[in-house]
Amino acid sequence: MNLFFMYLPIFLLVFVRMSAFFVAAPFFSIKGVPNQFKIALAFVMAMISFQYIPVQGQIPLDLTFILHVCKEALVGVILGFICELMFVAVQVAGGLMDMQMGLAMANVIDPRTGAYVPITGNFKNILATLYFFSINGHHMLIRGIIKSYEAIPVEAAWAAFGSEQVMLTAVKVFQNMFLSAFMMAAPIVVALFLVDLSLGIIAKSVPQFNIFVVGLPIKMLAGFLLLIVVMPAFLLTLSGLFESMFRALAEMMNMLGGTP
Repeated sequence: MNLFFMYLPIFLLVFVRMSAFFVAAPFFSIKGVPNQFKIALAFVMAMISFQYIPVQGQIPLDLTFILHVCKEALVGVILGFICELMFVAVQVAGGLMDMQMGLAMANVIDPRTGAYVPITGNFKNILATLYFFSINGHHMLIRGIIKSYEAIPVEAAWAAFGSEQVMLTAVKVFQNMFLSAFMMAAPIVVALFLVDLSLGIIAKSVPQFNIFVVGLPIKMLAGFLLLIVVMPAFLLTLSGLFESMFRALAEMMNMLGGTP
């Protein structure tokens, strides 16, 4: 009985971090997935990973336990959100492409978040999801959250949430997100800008030519053809994006644990 009360607080804290991570992490946080499944998945993962977690001391079930719960919830949400930001880059790139292709007003509902997203962004997001599953990225995410217990111990009363290194890491993740979005959208945006420039020259050279009638279909056709042409480069960029995501996840774990 004493062993039960000794390990119960530790298991509850592991369950809290797992649940918070699955709430914010990619794929696991999809809005269409039932909450009962997320809770059951977090419970099963907590049961599996509980025996591998190093614990140095006992955690009492008193008022300080609430502080531990808040710390675990914040750690799980931050680590999950760091990974989710990399998929936001794909939607940002799709929004930039749609703006140049003339599809900025044609939005669809994203099943992951329930929000309206650009058509190209949703298409790119589906491709990124399939590519992520093909490289077993979801297994790496689960392995990463289990490894986080080594960098950020369960028995620690608090984590370095407000440290300078954590803030710099978060800023660097945001910077990489927008840089990756620009790299994915740049070929199509630049090519469609040249199409706009060519249509403008034609409109000036041949005033009788109704450029407003044929301009939009030409841009959309050129945009779809360019999407096919740059698809290998998009997958190559995704590979670098996911590599940056796992690197940022490991770096954030070390910073939250106070390890430089």
